[in-house]
Amino acid sequence: MNEKYYDPIVAEVRRNREAMLAEFGGDTKKLTAYFESKRPEMEAAGFHFVTEEERQARIAWNRQRREAEDRRIASL
Repeated sequence: MNEKYYDPIVAEVRRNREAMLAEFGGDTKKLTAYFESKRPEMEAAGFHFVTEEERQARIAWNRQRREAEDRRIASL
C-alpha cells in the first residue's frame, strides 16, 4: 500500500468489513440478512434508518442545488 494515501480510519473500516464478512463465509446475502434481523434492536437503541422517501428527497434536493449552481456559473 502506498503510505502517502494511507488513512487509518479507512483501513479500520476495511478490516472490520472483512472480519464481519468472514463470519458469514463471505456470503453478502447472509450478512445482509443478519443486519436486517438486528434492525428492530438497533431502532430501539435509537438508530435511524433512512427510508426510500427520505433518500429520494435528498437526491432531488441535491439535484436542485447542482442545477442552481450550474445556472449561476453559466450566467457569469
